[in-house]
Amino acid sequence: MENQKNAPSVEQILKMMAANLGEEPTPMVQMSKLIPEWIPRQAQERKFVFDLPHIPEKYKHLIMIAASTAVGCHLCTETFIKLAQKAGTGKEEIGETLLATRFALASTVFATALEGMEHLNKES
Repeated sequence: MENQKNAPSVEQILKMMAANLGEEPTPMVQMSKLIPEWIPRQAQERKFVFDLPHIPEKYKHLIMIAASTAVGCHLCTETFIKLAQKAGTGKEEIGETLLATRFALASTVFATALEGMEHLNKES
């Protein structure tokens, strides 16, 4: 219980998120109005991921850019790009990440259509 007494409030966490991002974290602000208990957990999970020792911080940023781009979240992609830049990731590295993501997504077209292509080729 003592740890919770010293824990930052939801408002303080949102301010820290805004300072880190350089703008209001709009999705987190909206979620704080629905389920404020989630905000400390979101912050804890981010800290947990970035504290893991095996993948350098830069690569974690690039992974988040790739994942958010792949799922089509424009706001998340923009946010992760801004955070990556703020952490020192170069725009060329971010550009290569986007190209690698595009290649990976384009390649999934063939895997997605595999059964259909097999069907077509059996008919020949």
